[in-house]
Amino acid sequence: MSTVFPRAAVFTRAREFVFEQGRPLDRARLLFHFESGPARAVLDELAVYQNDDGGFGHALEPDLRTPVSSAVATWCACTVLHEIGASADEPLVRRAVAYLLDTYDSAGRRWWIVPQESEDSPRAPWWTYADIGRTFGDCVLNPTAGLAGALWEYRELVPPALLAELTETVLARLESWADGSGGLDRGDLTAAELFAQARNLPEVARLRAIAAMRSAAARLVENKPEAWTEYLLQPLDVARTPDSPLAPAVEQASIAANLDYVLGRQLPDGSWPLTWSWADVDAQAWLLAEREAKGLVAVERLLTLRAYGRV
Repeated sequence: MSTVFPRAAVFTRAREFVFEQGRPLDRARLLFHFESGPARAVLDELAVYQNDDGGFGHALEPDLRTPVSSAVATWCACTVLHEIGASADEPLVRRAVAYLLDTYDSAGRRWWIVPQESEDSPRAPWWTYADIGRTFGDCVLNPTAGLAGALWEYRELVPPALLAELTETVLARLESWADGSGGLDRGDLTAAELFAQARNLPEVARLRAIAAMRSAAARLVENKPEAWTEYLLQPLDVARTPDSPLAPAVEQASIAANLDYVLGRQLPDGSWPLTWSWADVDAQAWLLAEREAKGLVAVERLLTLRAYGRV
């Protein structure tokens, strides 16, 4: 059973978990966000996951254990680069952009989320290569929207025609699904969030994306607390901070209830329980993936709780 700890203890326990059981990358992220730690330390830890081809692998996405580069792991890396404000001068960034340019499927205007080699390593069942088109909506939003946002962050390294093509592709898909007629899901919305927040994205495109995402978020968010133990879109997944562009799509009462819920769900070891598992597929691999994912989630929880003045 979860225990509600005093506000200061919530942070202290979460910090202890990240430092005792989390990955060095998430420890560096926590220090960066909460204790004026250097961005260079985050970059150095992120570099551990980068391959010679410029892409990222090595279980940067904890549920995908392959060392081989993948679009999803590279997207994970790009979210970290975004949060620390990494510049286009960083060699790591330049190699990542080169990887994305090399692996872009120009015919389909997308990146396929995982490579076939992912089958050779432990993984969650949703990362089955043969099913990725069906599982991830042909990958047009997840991961393509997030990676398009990453390229906008470093537009000086990207052909302008490609940025224009990707932008229209992402916006067309978002707007076609905004009315509820399509299969937009949590992963699509998360990928689109990085797109909408990308530095250098033209304001007209940003406003179009946000309008479509708000419409989708209002339909997808689950407001019933009894359902929050499942893997679905909770209010705080949409309104990560009070000034999030998607926050208007969520009722304030739901946000407040979700904050109380998150605080109440912190475990005695300082982590939070996950809403997914693949222990039935590979129990040993899942133990490591779970611990790594919990460290990542702990940092995300603390960032949201701080934004709302709860820690």
